[in-house]
Formats: sequence, structure tokens, C-alpha cells
Amino acid sequence: MQWLELHNVEYGECVVLGGAHHDILMVDCGSSNQKIREGDVDFSAYVDPSILRRYAGCTTRSFLLTHYHRDHLCGLRRILEAKPDYFGRIFFPASPCDSRGKPLLLEFALFVYAFLSRQTDYSQVNISALKIFERTAKLTGANRIYALKQGDSFLFDGVTYDVLWPARENFPFTDLFASAVEDMNICLSSPFLPQCARDFMRLKEEFCAAYLACCMTAPVRQEAIDRVSAILNRIDELIPQLQLLPPAPDIAEILSRPSTRTAYSDELNAASVIFQNRRTQEASLDDILMTGDATPESMDAVADFLYDSYYIIKAPHHGTASAWSHLLNEISASHILISNGDYQQGGSIAAEYVDLPAIKHCTNCAACSWYQSSGCSCNRVACCYDLPDRPGLTIKCPYCQTHRDSSARGQAPCRICVVSSGGERACLCDDKPAANNF
Repeated sequence: MQWLELHNVEYGECVVLGGAHHDILMVDCGSSNQKIREGDVDFSAYVDPSILRRYAGCTTRSFLLTHYHRDHLCGLRRILEAKPDYFGRIFFPASPCDSRGKPLLLEFALFVYAFLSRQTDYSQVNISALKIFERTAKLTGANRIYALKQGDSFLFDGVTYDVLWPARENFPFTDLFASAVEDMNICLSSPFLPQCARDFMRLKEEFCAAYLACCMTAPVRQEAIDRVSAILNRIDELIPQLQLLPPAPDIAEILSRPSTRTAYSDELNAASVIFQNRRTQEASLDDILMTGDATPESMDAVADFLYDSYYIIKAPHHGTASAWSHLLNEISASHILISNGDYQQGGSIAAEYVDLPAIKHCTNCAACSWYQSSGCSCNRVACCYDLPDRPGLTIKCPYCQTHRDSSARGQAPCRICVVSSGGERACLCDDKPAANNF
């Protein structure tokens, strides 16, 4: 990795790692916002043409999706619809199984698919997870698609990256989420229900088995995708009958509970892909930990695989307080990436980040209590070790001093910048005219 760009998509994420030969790995591309306030631009217009054009001249492009939430996914769909061949490789997270070998996220998604309206964002997330291989293969071909799970690895810019999470087996689903799936299975277990209930339960098992088989080859095989699609089509045919079953309202009620919806969202976060570079010698500028929307529990699960220091750490789940991991106090980093926005769906940024000595690179400071109380960037009191001559305050960084003047800007010594519709920014989040300040 030679450089990194963190895109301001407000409450969402898009991180681009750049290689020595102008190749890129884009990690996530999505937003919860239809409009990005900085620049007053539609998110779709920022993706197409802004992101598309920015990396159009790259020699190779790869994409990695950490999990299926819209604020990480929706931009990918826009890119592939505009340019199906844009990415040479596309990595998706494999669906984890519990101790019995049950892929509960898939089972839950199939219940939503069959028993709830397709019009809500809640349902669209489930449909995305179920149809991701089919829809992507139709645009790009199956030979570009890979599924990632713990123990897998991939190569980028001559560096091997190891996938630490999600675990393929024995995934620690919460009791609340597992109970919701079990309760819905019980609703359809009566032998006195019409045949369509038994057909759905059988097809559900077949779909899960076929989907898991899809994730076992690299790249994914077209025949495996075709089998997944064929089974889902058969479930489609059953839906009118399923929604007339006596237990259908009970299943819909379970799915619609706020606690169930929250549990499902949390499980998707917990199953985020976590990956890091594989060290072959000593610590280096290649050392990076990418965390998606990982939960504290997920971070604990991979603690034994983590290094004691990194050049870059991507803050889990937009840096929110609910996702703060104690491990961030125990491992050091030179730079931390935080992608957040005015729409603070996950809550405020954890105050603990301010106390870390690392330089923070933030897309937006609206959710930052430090900025709201002090009116300035926390980096103004931080020491940067990447300055050309010797370590010093970030205000001495030539990029921070000249980043508004494109003719004098050059490249940041740390090789990291925030990108927005207005151009590139340095790490001082307060270094903007007050009228335009986030």
C-alpha cells in the first residue's frame, strides 16, 4: 500500500488503498445519506461520475465489501450498473454458521424475504444478502467474485492480507437473535399446516446449503450461483401461500419487533470482514487493520491475531461509542480513520479516540464531542511522526499548510487524505471556512 484515501460519504464508508502501480483496493462504498451536505451533492452523483472518474486510469481495481448494510454497499451497485467491468475482483463476506452449522443470518433473511414487504430498507438489506452473488454475476461474471471468511487471504500491491473474521463455524450469535430465528422455525413446525409450510422449510435448508457451497470456491462458480438462484425462485412461488398461513402474522410480528431488527443489524456488524496485512519482517508502513463495522465482541474474538502496533487502523463502526473496543487502548497506531456524518445513526464518536496519540482522519466532525465543545481539531494538539524533517505538531505539516492550493499541495507525508466533492483535505478537520464547516 502506497497511499490511502478516505471518502466523505457522511454516515457511510468508502476507503481506497492505493498500490505502487496505480492499482486500488476499494473497501466498501455506501452512505445512509441521499445527499452529501459538503458540496450539496447527491450521493449517487458523487459515486457516478466522481469516484468512477477518480480511479478510471488505474491499472487494476478490486472491491471488498465488509458487510451488507446500505451505508457500505449501495455505492457498489451504482458503480457496477454504470461500469460492470470496473472491478477485476469483488470480495464479499461469507455467511457464518453457529455451533450446529446453521447460517442464522441467511435463515433470518429468508423469513424476511417470505413474510415481510419488500419495500422497506429493512427488507432491502436482506434481499441484498440473498441475491448478492446472482446480481453481481449477471453484471460482471462469476469469475470475479470471491467470498471471504476467517483463514482466507488475498494479494494486493505485492502484500498478502489475511482475513481474521468472520469465523466460518461456531460464530457467537447472541441469544436474542438465535431465539428469534428459532421461534420463527417453531411457528412453521406444526404437521397440521398446509404443504407450503413444509416446502418452505425444506427449501430454506436447501438454499442455505447451496449458499454456503457458493462460498467455498475461489472464485465463486457460476453453477453454484445458478443453484442458489433456482431455489430462491421456488421460494418466490410459495410466498403468496406462505403469507396466508395462520402463523404468518406471528412471524411478521417477530420480524417487526424493534429488538429483533436491532439484533439483526448488530449481527451483520458483528459478522463484518476484519483483515490486516501479513507481516513478513518487522513493523512497516504496510501495517493496516481494517475493521468494517466490527463490534467489541468481534474485536475480542480476533485479539490473538492482532499486532501490537499498526500504521493505520480503521475505527470500527464509524468510530461510535457503542463500538469502542478496549483493544484500541492496548495496540498503538500512527493514524486512525473515522468515517461519520451529520446523520448520526450509530451515535456520537467515542470520546476515547481523542485521548489516543494517533492522528485522526475524520470525514465529518458533527458527531465529535471534542470538536463541538472546543471548536477545533483534536489533531492540533497531536504529534505527527511523518513530518519531513522531524516529529512535530500537525500544523507544521506542509500538506496541512498548503492543501487548499492545489498547485503547491503535493502529497501528504503520511500518504493519507480525506476526499470530498470539493477535493482533498488534510487531517485538520477545522481547517475550513466557518460557513462551510461540515
